[in-house]
Amino acid sequence: MTKRDHLMRATIKLEEAIAKLRIAKQELLHARSDQHVRLALALAEIEEIYDILTDPACTPEIVEADLDEIRGDFCGEVTGQ
Repeated sequence: MTKRDHLMRATIKLEEAIAKLRIAKQELLHARSDQHVRLALALAEIEEIYDILTDPACTPEIVEADLDEIRGDFCGEVTGQ
């Protein structure tokens, strides 16, 4: 696998993780757990990494066509999980 392939796979996995962590954060909020704050901070860091990976200026190995493919494979919602 090339560096580009690894970056694309990582980007897809991060996108999936972000969606699941957002749901977990909401569940913690509904449960009134103070752990939602720690999760929110961790989620913000993961979102920042994702933003860097999907910014062609920061990660030129992933071009806009690749990002369209990634976004096509994952719509940002987790269903049935």
